[in-house]
Amino acid sequence: MGFLVFRKLFGGSAPQSPAYEAGQQLFQQGMKAASEYRTSDAIALYTKSFEANPNPAPLINRAKLYRWRLLFDEAIRDIEIAMRLDKEQSDEFAIPMGNELRECRLLAQHRLSGKKDLFISDLRSKGFDYVSGRIADSIFEGNGQLLGYHMVNEVDNIKKFENLADFPSAKTLLDNWMKDQSVIDEALRNPNISEEYSEKRIIFETMICVYDYGDMAKMRDTIIRKIWCLLTPPSQMQAIWEVGLRNA
Repeated sequence: MGFLVFRKLFGGSAPQSPAYEAGQQLFQQGMKAASEYRTSDAIALYTKSFEANPNPAPLINRAKLYRWRLLFDEAIRDIEIAMRLDKEQSDEFAIPMGNELRECRLLAQHRLSGKKDLFISDLRSKGFDYVSGRIADSIFEGNGQLLGYHMVNEVDNIKKFENLADFPSAKTLLDNWMKDQSVIDEALRNPNISEEYSEKRIIFETMICVYDYGDMAKMRDTIIRKIWCLLTPPSQMQAIWEVGLRNA
């Protein structure tokens, strides 16, 4: 669903009330922030847009950002509200929004099915290092190419959609080895690995989103660190940042 859809939801170029115009202006600012990967700013602007004038458009876009951040509770909530508003205002986008809702619910199946407490209890009992290793092993089964692809893909997603302060290992890599975006792009360019990884990614998101944000962020970051240490042999002349990653 692109820009023209949102223009139509906002009434196109027809004269509107001040509240309507304010909502649309904030929405456009949100789209600009999202296109520049200023995700927190975009979410805040979409929120203000919706508060200025309730409309499905900012909720649809905010849900997409929540989905990228694996915050499926929030994404599902936004889509459900957007669908109700769309039905009241135009009833034009029930099918694409319905598809999005089904996908989010499928990815959040463990969280929504009541298994969350079991996952959290297991984490508290065994710790992040053990559980993160088990998750990576069960999904990627020791495949070095898939593990490496996941590490780089995760760092890229975190760079674009997350607060780096919550992901110290990813930040260390971005400040050093992955400082240049071209390094990330080159690593993610292989279409054969990408296709195989996309199936693994679904499993990963289904498992990792069970945890609330704080635990989920730490789990994702721990997996990144463990993969990097696994795939990068220690050298005699280790850089300080490498030592930091291995000793985290």
